[in-house]
Amino acid sequence: MPQDVIAAVEWTAPDGQVAMFGWSNEPEHELLPETVVQGAGHRLGYCGYLAEPKRDSDLLLTEPDLGAAVSGLGGVFSVFRAGEDGIEAATSMARVCPVYHAESRGVRVVGSRALLVHLAARAVETGVEDPEVDILVETLQPLIRHGFFANDDTPFRGVRALPAGAVLRAPLGARTTVRQQPMPEAQKTPGRAKDQRRLIGPLAEALVDAAAPLGRHPEPVALALSGGRDSRLMAAVLKAAGVPFTGATHGFADDPDVVLVRRVSEVLGIEHHVDLTVPEGHKESVTVQHPFARTHDIVRMCEGMNSAYESVNRYRPFDPVPRTSGSGGETLRGGFLYDQDDVSAGGLRKRVRLIFFAAERLMTGEANARAAEEHRQWAEGDGFDVLDKLYLYYRTGRWIVGSHTATLMNAPYYHPFFDNRVVREALGLAPEWRRSEYPFYLLIRELAPGLADVLRRRLPRPPAGPDHGRSRRAVRHPRPGRGRGRAERRAEAVGEAALAHPHRERPAVGGVAAAPAGASAGGDPDPRLKGVTPGHAVAARSGGRR
Repeated sequence: MPQDVIAAVEWTAPDGQVAMFGWSNEPEHELLPETVVQGAGHRLGYCGYLAEPKRDSDLLLTEPDLGAAVSGLGGVFSVFRAGEDGIEAATSMARVCPVYHAESRGVRVVGSRALLVHLAARAVETGVEDPEVDILVETLQPLIRHGFFANDDTPFRGVRALPAGAVLRAPLGARTTVRQQPMPEAQKTPGRAKDQRRLIGPLAEALVDAAAPLGRHPEPVALALSGGRDSRLMAAVLKAAGVPFTGATHGFADDPDVVLVRRVSEVLGIEHHVDLTVPEGHKESVTVQHPFARTHDIVRMCEGMNSAYESVNRYRPFDPVPRTSGSGGETLRGGFLYDQDDVSAGGLRKRVRLIFFAAERLMTGEANARAAEEHRQWAEGDGFDVLDKLYLYYRTGRWIVGSHTATLMNAPYYHPFFDNRVVREALGLAPEWRRSEYPFYLLIRELAPGLADVLRRRLPRPPAGPDHGRSRRAVRHPRPGRGRGRAERRAEAVGEAALAHPHRERPAVGGVAAAPAGASAGGDPDPRLKGVTPGHAVAARSGGRR
């Protein structure tokens, strides 16, 4: 990234015990936050976005309990707060905007980029201004197995990721503490259709509220629209929220995605652009990026926490047009449960084990011992709940982060499905019920009734009660509509189009960056920071136990 597009902010407490650094490549814009906000004796910076920026940032500056303030907020964010008494940081429920932390020789370093937290801590440890990176190779075992971290490790010695929905406090003169916010307790699924529709009401409301930040932009939102269930639900959310948007689809003219999306656009009455794929005929050769170059891009942008199977955006001038997609919809459909066919107790246990022990025969004994330790914490839990949470904490909370960083480098990107309130409301619904996708259908029908009839396919009514899906035995489904009116019977008999179309969208993601705690005032950013996005780092001397 060109150095001249990066603006930096720095604050140091009068006694020199606490410092905060932040910078961004975003241009000045009324809808984009200040890098660091001052007030009530604190300095505040956040990555991502808040649902109500002015109101929420005021609350985050003044609320004594940062965790209490964060738990009820909407948006996709991580928060950093510094004062003369120490530092604090917090993650939202989806952890798409991460927080990393380390401690070295009595100095606590907290930031939004793991490598920079590591370099700052290493500088303290070694006394070298430009230290070598210390890679802890053995922590890479989950990345080698399946391309993401199934724990809170990083490749860098001494650096950990803050858990989802957690608060870190590092007060001067006292030890660092990490507190995870209580998770919502899933409600029992009622048997009556009327009660089930009422149950998804708060989630539908949270989704509409989560779209509000997109509606503040003067430009229509650019929605990546496919035939998949997730992007169609996002279209329904934007329509219900009154947010102007256009749809964009890529594919052949007769591709089911393209055909279906045209019908969706007609129902919603939105402008839709199709980038048609045109056969190019026979070629003598095909040019592809060299694997080393691809890997280099991934390592630099994703800090060694994604595999080179993925691809990331490259820098281009910042475009203020807001963007979104159906990325993250799996969270509403039960996480790892959404493609789990065998939902017997044994089948669920086998899937949980596979997440930790994939490629077991190819790994060293030490790697498998590490995997066993991580697996032990989840092995005895309820299989439905475990597969739901593992997806949220690690597949969403670790895998998606690097690509999210690359996306936010170029434009404001919004993720209503990762919204803090939305995730909390989704976790309040039983994961086995969400796996059935019936709540997904109810959301479509609530937010955009016309979309429920895009494809005429009968949707089996899910079995009532909390035991749905706990065995593979055949279950007699109640007749859809007995005792209800004809219109209601017809609506519930018509399946949501995605159930007939198994296309799954690859998450389009974006992220944040952090500053080195040792940067000099007014100095040039470290050359290793090329490609950074909005970020923050804070550091404080502990004065207490290391």
